[in-house]
Amino acid sequence: MLSARDLSIAWGDTPDQCDWIIVPKSRFQEVARLRCMWWFEIHGTINTRVLSANSQYAAFLVFKMRNAFHFDGFPVELTVGILGNKKCTKFVWLKASYDGIEPNDSFQGLQRPKSRSDGFLEIEMGEFFNSGLKDEVIQMNVLEIRGGRVNGAFILEGIEIRPKN
Repeated sequence: MLSARDLSIAWGDTPDQCDWIIVPKSRFQEVARLRCMWWFEIHGTINTRVLSANSQYAAFLVFKMRNAFHFDGFPVELTVGILGNKKCTKFVWLKASYDGIEPNDSFQGLQRPKSRSDGFLEIEMGEFFNSGLKDEVIQMNVLEIRGGRVNGAFILEGIEIRPKN
């Protein structure tokens, strides 16, 4: 798993927008609390040489939404793929609860996060196959810049990469 510290977070080095906190049951000493951001952007990479060859993997965004605000107006774009090549892209909601009204008909039926036993939420970002034949870098991105509103109170543990069953 890539910790929040291993990821590139827009405004992650600005204390007004992001701070680092201790969260019980986290596998890391600290996690990122994204306090107040005009755009929501996270990037991570992992080299395929640290993964098992001939295996299908999935990347999962792992987070909490403690009093989070403005994550219900526009879906978030998730991409996963080999750096410099075609990527798998999809749109999802990060807000787990559903109030019965989607803000736009084109957003109906989008995937929502699932609860984990450790108290965090997770949502699958996408899949990739590691052949093991090449030394490649997998890039994972989270992006929401269209909403035009400040998002906040998002707690990021990291991105988990695990074999698909």
